[in-house]
Amino acid sequence: MGSVKRFVATISCMTLSLLACGEGGESDSDTAMADSAGQLAQAPLIDSASVTIREAFALSAAATDQAGLRQPRDLAIDGEGTIYVLDFEAPEHQQIVAFDSAGAFAYRFGERDARADRVGPSDQLAVTPWKYVMFVDKRDNALTSFLTIGTYVSTAGLNGAGMSVLPIPEYGHYYLKKWDPVRRRAYVVHMKLPTDSVSTVYEVRMQPSQSVRKDARDVSFLTASDGAGRLYVAFADVYQVRVLDRTGATVRVVRSSRTAMPKSPREMEAERQRIRARLEAQVEDVPDSLLQDAVQPDSLHPLVEELAVDPAGRLWVRTHRPERTSGTVYDVFNEQGQLISWVAVPAAVRKTAFSPSGRLYVIDERDPSRPGIVAYDVTFGAAVPAADGG
Repeated sequence: MGSVKRFVATISCMTLSLLACGEGGESDSDTAMADSAGQLAQAPLIDSASVTIREAFALSAAATDQAGLRQPRDLAIDGEGTIYVLDFEAPEHQQIVAFDSAGAFAYRFGERDARADRVGPSDQLAVTPWKYVMFVDKRDNALTSFLTIGTYVSTAGLNGAGMSVLPIPEYGHYYLKKWDPVRRRAYVVHMKLPTDSVSTVYEVRMQPSQSVRKDARDVSFLTASDGAGRLYVAFADVYQVRVLDRTGATVRVVRSSRTAMPKSPREMEAERQRIRARLEAQVEDVPDSLLQDAVQPDSLHPLVEELAVDPAGRLWVRTHRPERTSGTVYDVFNEQGQLISWVAVPAAVRKTAFSPSGRLYVIDERDPSRPGIVAYDVTFGAAVPAADGG
């Protein structure tokens, strides 16, 4: 990659992790602002007071130390309940670690060394129903695959900049999110092994005159997939989740009228300094004009931080609630797009995954110097009685 291309890719990855929000090109975020105008807040089907949340699992300090976990970036769980954690700390520490369903360290693979079968810099992994562990190596711009037992399968170079990979149930099929800086578009492609394109499912085209920072915002839309192979797409700045089938047809749109809250001047300055420090550490030889544009934070807090779908087909939208001083809140929707309820967990969540039984697993960053893996059993109570219209 050239320096500017690397720069935009770095900004995009940072936007995903910092969840900056703001203007973009012609995308769902623009459409959603018009669509949501005047929309009433959705009442939940179940009162949040009737939702029971119980901590059911916490990875022990002994297992964490045995695995050598430093900075867990993502996690996924296979059909047998094995937990896979992508662990990456710049510049040289990188591995995938497997734990059994009880939390005992099982094995590691993909450690950094001179071999090809290593884990490159990445912040996302996918575990497929057909027993592959896949991720995009952002250093080599390649799709790397292992078997879930840790055996290396392949590394395939990508055209354009690979961003993330999502599982599809059928053997050898997956979604690949990419960014094409020449054609100025970010898109999700339905793929077959090794890297054969089937069809483009979703696309965002960027305006030719917009800034590098706005390009990065458009590139960094959020994605998830479910057990039926549907694709979920959302932007951080507007509460709208689009659900698509593999042909790119929209199945439904999930919306909320909740609006973003402004950041304080102190928050703006602190974020500006964090962005500058990370950019200067990760990218060299960047023109000062690009750097000045990129370090300008957005004035509003994001609305949506992550999308996840549980085995029952419920959409969990991890939200940003700046009014809360601790914990994390999910909005949970059924397959019809109705708000079931709100689920508030004590953890400061970085990433979300579900076990085959529907247990909620998270990377918990309450202690940023030592992130943990925690799981919760969530039980939804009785539905709120419908109002008597008579």
